Amino acid sequence: MTQWLAALSGALLTTGTLLVIAGLRKVPIRPPHPSRKLPKVPVLKVLSALGAAAAMFWLTEWPVAALGTAVAVWVLPRMLTNREALQQIARLEALEAWTRHLADVLGGSAGIEEALQSSAKNPPQPIAAEVRGLARRLSFRMPTEQALRAFADDLDDPTGDMISAALILACRARGRGLREVLQGLARTVAKDVAARREIDAERATHRTTARWVIGALLAYTGFALLNRTYVEPFGTFGGQIMLAVVVLIYAGAFGWLYRLSRPAKGHRFLNASGGPS
Repeated sequence: MTQWLAALSGALLTTGTLLVIAGLRKVPIRPPHPSRKLPKVPVLKVLSALGAAAAMFWLTEWPVAALGTAVAVWVLPRMLTNREALQQIARLEALEAWTRHLADVLGGSAGIEEALQSSAKNPPQPIAAEVRGLARRLSFRMPTEQALRAFADDLDDPTGDMISAALILACRARGRGLREVLQGLARTVAKDVAARREIDAERATHRTTARWVIGALLAYTGFALLNRTYVEPFGTFGGQIMLAVVVLIYAGAFGWLYRLSRPAKGHRFLNASGGPS
């Protein structure tokens, strides 16, 4: 019974630490947007982290090991995949296809507002919500420039800013030369997509290195659990402090590898109010 109470205490300690980390994160303050859905609570992820922490505490009775296990279960799956880079590439490809569609529609003598609303009938899936939100604003008689600025804010991407800015300037110039500009932008985005795919392939080496380090760490953890005499000094207060130092070193190394393998976030030049950011 004592062991289970200790495991529960370790799980509660882990939960409190994760909540403190979440509270200390700097989240940009942005106005509420009706088209955005509330973020889903990762219940399964939270339960997995708590379960892993409780299991580690039950096996070792080391609070530092339990906390490190919970943090590892929380962050490592994201660090070891390139899903974020692939999502960005998919959004860029969708923006390229959407821009080409707009250029084709404008080639048929359609107005800018008409072309934007028609593009929402079958938009590329990665940007479908943003395109439909743009069409919905236009249907509610929002000024075109204001709707395009909100569209750029929804996309939250430098490429989206570039396309939105071209459309805004075209609205001011009453659409002159917009078709050629959009075709040029589509070609530029296509080159950007190809470059990002090459960069992501090169960054895969850093993710492979992280996987090897994790494999070695898991092997050592298994050895430690099977040879309790060898790791007995970690059970003392001083041993827990040294274990915390080791965990922090590993966390710093994984954080560095993650920064090397993640795609860089570009700087936007349109903000929510439409001024320079």
